[in-house]
Amino acid sequence: MAEGNILGPARNRVDGKAKVTGAAKYSVEFEVPKCAYAWPVDSNIAKGKITGIDTSAAQKSPGVLAIVSHLNAPKPKEPGAKESRDSGHGIRNEERVPFADNEVHYAGQYVALVVAQTIEQARHAARLVRVSYAPEQPLLEMEEAEHRARKPSKNHDENVQLKTGNVDAAFADSSLTRIEQTYSTPTETHNPIEMSGTIAAWEADDKLTLWDSTQFVKGVQSIVSRAWNLPTENVRVICPFVGGAFGCKGAVWPHVLAAAMAAKAAGVPVKFHVRRQDMFTSIGHRTPTQQKVSLAATPDGKLKAMRHVTNTLTSTVGQFTESAGARSTGVMYASPSIWVEETVFPVNMSTPTFMRAPGECPGSYALECAMDELAYALKMDPVELRIINHADNHPVKNVPFSAKHLKECYQVGAEKFGWSKRNPKPASMRDGELLVGWGMATKTYPAHIQGAAARVTLKADGSATVQCATHDLGTGAYTAFTQISSEQLGLPFEKIRFELGKSDYPFGPVAGGSNSTATVGKALHELAEALHQTLAQLAIKDPKSPLQNQNPQDISMVAPGRLGLKTDSSKSDTFIDILRRVRRDSIIVETPLKTEQANKNWAFQSWGADFVEVKINPVLPRVQVTRAVSVINCGRVVTFKPARNQIIGGVNMGIGMALMEATEYDPQTGLPAIRNLADYHVVTNADAPVIDVAFVGEPDFTFNPIGCRGIGEIGIVGAAAAVANAVYHATGKRVRDLPITLDKLI
Repeated sequence: MAEGNILGPARNRVDGKAKVTGAAKYSVEFEVPKCAYAWPVDSNIAKGKITGIDTSAAQKSPGVLAIVSHLNAPKPKEPGAKESRDSGHGIRNEERVPFADNEVHYAGQYVALVVAQTIEQARHAARLVRVSYAPEQPLLEMEEAEHRARKPSKNHDENVQLKTGNVDAAFADSSLTRIEQTYSTPTETHNPIEMSGTIAAWEADDKLTLWDSTQFVKGVQSIVSRAWNLPTENVRVICPFVGGAFGCKGAVWPHVLAAAMAAKAAGVPVKFHVRRQDMFTSIGHRTPTQQKVSLAATPDGKLKAMRHVTNTLTSTVGQFTESAGARSTGVMYASPSIWVEETVFPVNMSTPTFMRAPGECPGSYALECAMDELAYALKMDPVELRIINHADNHPVKNVPFSAKHLKECYQVGAEKFGWSKRNPKPASMRDGELLVGWGMATKTYPAHIQGAAARVTLKADGSATVQCATHDLGTGAYTAFTQISSEQLGLPFEKIRFELGKSDYPFGPVAGGSNSTATVGKALHELAEALHQTLAQLAIKDPKSPLQNQNPQDISMVAPGRLGLKTDSSKSDTFIDILRRVRRDSIIVETPLKTEQANKNWAFQSWGADFVEVKINPVLPRVQVTRAVSVINCGRVVTFKPARNQIIGGVNMGIGMALMEATEYDPQTGLPAIRNLADYHVVTNADAPVIDVAFVGEPDFTFNPIGCRGIGEIGIVGAAAAVANAVYHATGKRVRDLPITLDKLI
């Protein structure tokens, strides 16, 4: 790693002790007096109408306080869903208030909610509720929904359909080497260790507190306050810890509004903890994709045309676009002709949502497998092919990338992995009886930055409390923000307490899109400048200060905990002395929320490369990933340990995507046939290889004053393709339909 590219020493997590001792409280663990419990009644049809709900037996069941359905639910208004996630209005992928009417749009939809004094009573009573339906023929497959298909032009202000150059002419050129293949990925479901959940407590008719497992407390606050027509400040949202999310907790899902409705109906606080099985129907998933990728290149490997055509699903009660082609083929390699097309098919399943690197993850799988196939067709090394097509400028926007060190990622990764020893012939490498395969892929993820604000309370003893309504999803944000605060404010790491996860704090954006560190980091930089100016104003008016009567614009932090003249650091004063002399125990400084303006002169992306080894017994072809190297260029690394952990976690999640993850549905009912962690397989310790993580590059101060780009999502990008490419190298069998299970290799 380039010298100076790590902000500070490799800190232990500041929240680590609280988590391992059980002191950290997650949202549904808070003890709220008189709290009751909710248990849902789910639809067992995918489309139709509710014709009746018989609650007579359930009402007589012990402990039951209320049964909420479309027949009697307190009705909040539709809060709207079209606002940008950047604005703080919140995110809703399912654009329907729960229990709004008798319509059923997907199997597993909440049709009633039973509230009882204990969770056992609520569960028992929910089984006694009898719901009758008038079923209608659902749309469950892409082919069934062709008449409703659409081609969205934008996705969060980004173009979805792209076209540059003359793709058709290039593919008609017989002198070029061409490949065209279709790659598919299944429905994948977020399975964080902490399931979603909400405790709702009405403190008055117009005052509500929510303890909600969310990636966006300010978004929940905005949506719920608008739904109930309340002043924003009358809705408090509390979420100090999140036990993983991967994107599923970014939107406000039905259980959040339903908990508030149930609490109002029952007249007591209500806890609605989403069951594991409902995580497969009620909080989103990664849409399945069908991706046809076509590449045309000269004999020496130079790409002349790229075409990426994708089909994905959404629901009939929400709009979601994956942007698989635009976020992979639209950005990764230099080509004079690029055609990206995406079609979205609305079906009677729950609405998809963001899942770690939405778009980039499945898109890179298809593109990077296609690049591997092109390398074999050209008889060229896969790394060499990628270097030949390295893009200095964004291939569609035609502006330079900032601080891009992708070639260095290839070089370092290949050296660490020993890539030069690879025999390119498929099925040629062995370890005893085991087939050995080596594969690689490129990684990329955009650098996002939004608006944020922050508050600091500096005490006369030199300690400080810093606050922002941001989140730690288990990613190490508490530690990273403490590290940034220490550097920017000029205070010892141990003297800073960083508080997050409450809507009472200054605005923090959704903890998604790998934006949090860059966004909140910028806010902390601005907060430090404001604090130093506030201290300077006190010093220049103090006759005992060496800075008396100086121009505050000439004063800055010249050393940790000390302000001085920019031109003469010998004239300086400490933070502690400034406060002591004016007899202030503390001062509070807060920055305003600013709208971020995009810098259109640059393209901001993080980059990386994965190198993977697999070993396969040819008799029982179970794929075992035995080692991996992942090299990342993300600008400045704020805190090394959590950053490394993020990449390890992302690569392992990519291995799961390649080899095991898939949610299967009953074609008759539309209900998931897989709805628990016994059947939905994820990578465990036994599946996880040793992963060597390295960081290269330099701080990206063009992007933000901290020099860092987000790292939460790039880890998974390309990992599945690297595994798939390694499997081909080991066996000579190209599996283009994930996951790569035993039956596909026999």
